[in-house]
Amino acid sequence: MEIIRGSDQILEPFHGPIIAVGNFDGAHVGHQTIIRKMVQRVQEVGGQSIVYTFDPHPLQVLNPNRLEGILTSFSEKMRVFEELGVDFVISEKFNLDFSKKDARTFIQDYLYGRIGAKEIFVGEGFAFGKGRGGSTEDLKRIGGELGIRVHIEAPVMIEGGVVSSSRIRGLLKEGIVAQASVLLGRPYVLEGEVAMGAQRGRDLGFATANLLPDEKIVPKRGVYAVKGEWRGKLFEGVAYIGSQPTFENKEIKIEVHLFHFKQDLYKDRIKVLFVEWIRDEMKFEGPQALVKQIHLDIQKAQEVFKVGGQGVLTVK
Repeated sequence: MEIIRGSDQILEPFHGPIIAVGNFDGAHVGHQTIIRKMVQRVQEVGGQSIVYTFDPHPLQVLNPNRLEGILTSFSEKMRVFEELGVDFVISEKFNLDFSKKDARTFIQDYLYGRIGAKEIFVGEGFAFGKGRGGSTEDLKRIGGELGIRVHIEAPVMIEGGVVSSSRIRGLLKEGIVAQASVLLGRPYVLEGEVAMGAQRGRDLGFATANLLPDEKIVPKRGVYAVKGEWRGKLFEGVAYIGSQPTFENKEIKIEVHLFHFKQDLYKDRIKVLFVEWIRDEMKFEGPQALVKQIHLDIQKAQEVFKVGGQGVLTVK
């Protein structure tokens, strides 16, 4: 799969390009369905499959206070697209100037003029152009004028609700990571560098990695059964998200304890795959009470792993 950073960087014409258009934050099972259908169509009629997406997330430019963090990093999205068999990804730089393009300009100059789209796949709720003023009906009408066939895909339903990025964000904010994993089609992941912490975990007998996550949304405060991925290997463990009220701290920390793991992770990068919620954040009378609870947390996490967890444990 080839990644092109901006449609102005296309060096030669595509052969029969069929494209899926969207932001695809989450690259969840709904997004995957759209892209699979696009890839399948290419296999039926020939040509090249293209995902046309945007970086950064439009809300990071237009209204960052509304976003509350993204669901997938750029590299994570690219891995999902490649696994789905996509030939090319065009990642359009989203900025204020680009946001002012009206719906017709976006279709006529970008999708048709620069890419030469023969067919376009989008989700039912797709909106585009200045102020999100363009609808799927506009896409079909303008696309039809240009000879582009437009496919509007219905949303995917799971457990009685539409699979959407906003629904997944809501689940993460409630700590319901197992269900979020089902909607994503893979575990929710935080990735980042391990920083030096206060060493309290080590002093208590449970060495932890103090994770500094990238710009993704952080799940609800509490304790989780997790899997840590380090240098391509998976390790079961528990993660704590919170401000350590037992020690009167205020700053939110993400502390990860991996079972049977002895390596020094300081300044290394790890991924944390969230499997299941264990409990809320709690304040304890002192270190001994905290140690007792940690033993219980580890026991519960091990029970989750023994039965396979309720989430999706495949690494993507």
